[in-house]
Amino acid sequence: MSLAVEIAVEDLAGLEVAAHAGADRVELCVDLARGGLTPPAQLVQECAARASALVGARDAKPHFDVHVLIRCRAEHGDFLDRPEEFAYSADEIALMAQQAEESVAAGAAGVVIGALTETGELDLPAIEAVRDGALRSGSAAMRGVTLTVHRAVDALPGRAQRADAVRTLLGLGIHRVLSSGGASRALDGADDLAAMVDAAEGLLDICAGGGVRPADIGDLVRRTGVADVHLSARRRPGAPVEDGAPDTCTDPAIVAAAVDAAGGL
Repeated sequence: MSLAVEIAVEDLAGLEVAAHAGADRVELCVDLARGGLTPPAQLVQECAARASALVGARDAKPHFDVHVLIRCRAEHGDFLDRPEEFAYSADEIALMAQQAEESVAAGAAGVVIGALTETGELDLPAIEAVRDGALRSGSAAMRGVTLTVHRAVDALPGRAQRADAVRTLLGLGIHRVLSSGGASRALDGADDLAAMVDAAEGLLDICAGGGVRPADIGDLVRRTGVADVHLSARRRPGAPVEDGAPDTCTDPAIVAAAVDAAGGL
């Protein structure tokens, strides 16, 4: 099978690390320590242009591109069992719709979105509003936009709700759902991820993310059938830094190990 590797990055240097190591795409955000927030449009523009240049120079995979996290607020790094982390006011929804529109206009190939009600259900009007912001820019540029729903689904109450969410999101034109299966580590949520893959019926990709290590990838894919894996690939605090290593938290060795593990499947 062909398994795509997505790396969450915070800066241009992280994007370059991911590209050179053979990742398929990056999810661009800021403040990864709290789960990520929307990056400024200027950074999106710089990263999209750099990704295109790397592809043109054959220093990245031909389909390598930039997907942007659209999330305007993060109060806790741990959002499991906290649907309120993804419950937004009307002003916040309007802001995220604008951020999605601006990110695609700046060159993003896709956006990563999501919203819940405080009672732990998908907030469909909010998701649609942010989706539509991205699609407006895509239409203006006469190109498609890949739509991913982020780990808000992991704050849903359980396996059945996550599987139902996948079916619902299919109807909204969503292409991919990022999830750990409701666990701190995707490997621990493998049964839920497998249920989500079944619910998708091959019409939507499930991307396993959350505490994924390169050594986990083979087991994770065999147990779930996911088509994508997502890692932050962050350098461990205090880990030695090689001479000449790029100034970024993205660790080239971890990205390379993940790509190798995916390629061996």
